[in-house]
Amino acid sequence: AKQTRSGSMAKPLLIFQIGTNNWQRQGEFAPGSGILHASFHQTMNSMDGVKCFSIYPSKVQTDPQDDDTFRVFKINHDIPICESVSPNSSYRWHSMDDKEYQAYLNRLESEICAFMDQVEAKEGKEFDYLISHHAFTNAMTAAQIVERRHREGKTKLKHFNFVHGTALKMYIKEKEGDPEYPMRFLTKCQGSGVFDGLSKTSGVWVNSEDYIGKFLDCFPSYPKERCVFSRIGVNQKTFCNKGSTVAADLAKHLQEEDQPKVASIKRLVTFVGKFADWKRLDAVLYAAKEYEATFPDLGTAIVGTGPPEAIAMYEGLSKSLGLQRTVFLGPKSQDVLAELFSMSEVGMFPSYKEPFGMVFIECMACGTPTIGANSGGPTEFVKPGQGVLVEEEADWRTEPGMKRLGSKVAAQVTKALQMNWKRSMGASCVDFVTTNFSTLAQVRGMLSNMEDWSSGAEVASCFRDFTGGSQISKQQLLQLLNKLLPGRSTTACEQMLESSGALLGEAVDYQKFLAFLMQA
Repeated sequence: AKQTRSGSMAKPLLIFQIGTNNWQRQGEFAPGSGILHASFHQTMNSMDGVKCFSIYPSKVQTDPQDDDTFRVFKINHDIPICESVSPNSSYRWHSMDDKEYQAYLNRLESEICAFMDQVEAKEGKEFDYLISHHAFTNAMTAAQIVERRHREGKTKLKHFNFVHGTALKMYIKEKEGDPEYPMRFLTKCQGSGVFDGLSKTSGVWVNSEDYIGKFLDCFPSYPKERCVFSRIGVNQKTFCNKGSTVAADLAKHLQEEDQPKVASIKRLVTFVGKFADWKRLDAVLYAAKEYEATFPDLGTAIVGTGPPEAIAMYEGLSKSLGLQRTVFLGPKSQDVLAELFSMSEVGMFPSYKEPFGMVFIECMACGTPTIGANSGGPTEFVKPGQGVLVEEEADWRTEPGMKRLGSKVAAQVTKALQMNWKRSMGASCVDFVTTNFSTLAQVRGMLSNMEDWSSGAEVASCFRDFTGGSQISKQQLLQLLNKLLPGRSTTACEQMLESSGALLGEAVDYQKFLAFLMQA
């Protein structure tokens, strides 16, 4: 227990997180959702009155020896992915048969419950909140855990879900009839009832406002007011200007065959992303063909990886275009990314409908402007003071369309170098991230959401002590709610009342409102 300001000892708020992807440790690179999960975990454990425990899958990592707050869910295959590829896997959930899939879920549930039981025995209290990452397997497992614990007499736990883009993309592909994604998992998730109202999931965060609609298209019975845009935060201790330069630091990150290119590279632009079609690395390579001819000292760093066939395709395209100063670095750690961003003139990330765009924020945090495409998450935060979004290309899936997109990117790279965006925009990029994209601010917002979303059952408990009969006046009820929820406005209480469906003119159906609160 941590000491409060008054000097008394209080038991901490206990939170458990279920991760979908590995964290970046023990030499294994991590995709964005794994990095975000680790950041949430570390930030929560740095806060007074909060203690967080986590689990995530990995084939190669082992449990830590010096930290009892997280464990590895050991698997004997690559981490299953919903759609596209990750730095470590191209093994899709759709490649599992039903027996394998159910065995995975059963073992995950059992290991999490055993871990939670051990923590509760040590801490002397039950967990308060359970956060699952991705609106898929982990969410369904979390709902099962809550039901299982209720059967065991542990009724305090509330489940919340952080929606990441890839599961929704998989569901969309299933709905569209994509032959690589036959309808399977959307119906499983819908059938589980995890997002049918609030009984199994008390609240949902999405990492892009655009994805609120996409989530509700998949789960229309979930209340929209419990879907909240959670602005992604970045660790500015990791992502900051490292003072690295092309002359002094680029060579150490290059593969041996690219070392001869160092002498001709004085300035650098950088792409970071997995080798998936929607990341549109080919547009970057077509752009490089144009700006290499204009700037004989400009190099392009390509950071990322994918399936062997994707690597061969993009490296082959680079060679066929005759690119002289474009280097493929493979996947890199966060510390190395920060060095590369710091020495770059701009970061280029022309993804199609990027769910959020964490890489933009990481790049800006290092004082480097960004170039992206005018679609998806980046439209919500990339402003003229931090870079530019080029107009979308409707036919980007065709070679001519991709070349046109590449020309748009090349034109902005040219502008960035000619106008020295790095010097004119660098400081504003850092200030923008500090003001709007702090991990601590994001986690504080999530904790506030969970407290608000969990208050319904507590209100219901107090409500029984204040009233009897079948009806209560609307005014009396609002006065009661204001006493029980001092931090909530009268308007918010009125919205709660309207959402309950229990309003009868100036009276309220007590039993119906009570049932609504218990469900919430």
